[in-house]
Amino acid sequence: MAVRASAYRAIGGFRPLPFAEDATLLDDAARAGFRVRRDGAMLVETSSRRHGRAPQGLASALRAADVGEVPRVAHPAQMAWQWREHAAMRFGFPTIDHGRTCATLGARLGLSDDHVRGVARDCPNAEAFAMRIVPAAPGAADLVTLDEAEDALARLEASWCEAAA
Repeated sequence: MAVRASAYRAIGGFRPLPFAEDATLLDDAARAGFRVRRDGAMLVETSSRRHGRAPQGLASALRAADVGEVPRVAHPAQMAWQWREHAAMRFGFPTIDHGRTCATLGARLGLSDDHVRGVARDCPNAEAFAMRIVPAAPGAADLVTLDEAEDALARLEASWCEAAA
């Protein structure tokens, strides 16, 4: 991860969280209007240490794996919902002041058009707007095993391929 020092200072740096402080830093940067690039093709090497700073971070997950605990992750369907809503909000942001855009975007999220307009007013760009307006995915705290997540991903992929055909 690379972050300009000025951006790091502007968003207040890492939050003292029990885990995911790195991902939260990137989300905070996007909410603040900084350009964030997330690349799924990027290869990352991590430490294999079993004692880390974050109580529920990677070191904790590695210790759990050492004793046979099955890792759990967010359900892909919930994450796909959030991804679609982020995309819709980014797409709608440039026309936020035209016609019924606020009402349409608000209806997707169960928000009033005044609420949408108020959030948009304080956003420097579409990414900041999407990150600020879209809530956590419904059921995002419901974790599944990796096997369950892989099965769900396969079903999502199949349904999207059928829809595209």
